[in-house]
Amino acid sequence: MQKLWLNHFGFRFDPFEYLEASQDPHLNRYLIGHEAFSAAWSETPALIFSPPGGGKTALRIYAFRACWTGGGGYQPFPIHYHLPHYFENSNFSTLEDHLQKIVHSTAIALFLSFAYYPLIFLKASPSLQKQLAQFIFTWVPNIDYYLEVLRDGGPDRVAAQLDRSYQLHQTPDPALLSLVRVTLEKHLAEEPSPIGLSIQKVFERLMKWITQDLGFRAVYLLLDGVDGFPELARSPGFAAESLVNLFANAPTWTQTRIFLKGFLPLEIRAHLQARLEKQWPAFGQVELKWDEAMLAELIRRRVYAATEGEFASLGAVSAVPSVQDMELELARTVNPLPREMLVLVRQILFEYEKRWGENPGAEKRVQTEDIERALDWYRIDQAHITKELTSIALGR
Repeated sequence: MQKLWLNHFGFRFDPFEYLEASQDPHLNRYLIGHEAFSAAWSETPALIFSPPGGGKTALRIYAFRACWTGGGGYQPFPIHYHLPHYFENSNFSTLEDHLQKIVHSTAIALFLSFAYYPLIFLKASPSLQKQLAQFIFTWVPNIDYYLEVLRDGGPDRVAAQLDRSYQLHQTPDPALLSLVRVTLEKHLAEEPSPIGLSIQKVFERLMKWITQDLGFRAVYLLLDGVDGFPELARSPGFAAESLVNLFANAPTWTQTRIFLKGFLPLEIRAHLQARLEKQWPAFGQVELKWDEAMLAELIRRRVYAATEGEFASLGAVSAVPSVQDMELELARTVNPLPREMLVLVRQILFEYEKRWGENPGAEKRVQTEDIERALDWYRIDQAHITKELTSIALGR
């Protein structure tokens, strides 16, 4: 149902709707760079830590899309390894478990990279085109369906179905895209070559295609979603154990220009360190931290994007004269995490809509009472969360 405040304030869409960054179709319009980006971008294995709601996924998407700002040239090739997408539960403790799913996610990444940047595929030799096509057909289920979607709707529509975070919101040259699709369909009709390689060998061949044959300077393997499993959230030691065999290999992969980047819950840091004592110094590490100014800017950018530049602050729709910088004042009241800031703003708009619905003749601006009620709600909500986290920590 359409939210009243969208029309009242002139918003084209709700920029506060999605608390999970990977679900937000507009995220690219208001992504915020963070000093932690240097760890995500540097050519080294990296561990980026934050509590839930601390911006891990947004930073991962920011790093992913930064890889493509060169338009398919000599840049890192990003692969999104989102654990909940590939596993129904946290049963992924062996290296083979991980490699199997990484190969699958790489097949998706290659297919979509050819769709957005057709010349990557078209510049390859005919023999490599055939190998790449057969690899994609083997590892991407229902590829014939996605080729049809590509014919009718373009890369963004395919990416929305395979993995929304791959959406680059750009249109390739139609003639080149058509040529890629026709070439892939031609190989789809051929008898596939038998493959009897171990998953380790398949992974190695795949990485060689990307870093040598296709000309990318490196592979950035972006792992996310550890805290998408309730059992891992409750047991950081178990979470670390599920990842240790994968991260133990990361330092040696750098020799072939493969850089594993883990976007991880802060709680597993000590457990990972204890299990990776020898490899630990090889990882660049950073903890995502947000100050009041950054949280305020997070809201301003969303307001600016959603109003198409008509204004860039909620203060423009507020009737609270004493507040000089509404976003900054709100940032001072929340836990310093992006999700917390979004939750509070959403609640203010909910309180506004509830009050206005009870009195449709009221002024169409946010009032002091809307903010106060939202803050009361937020404080009660935080008390419940603190109590629940304490209970989990004590094992009750």
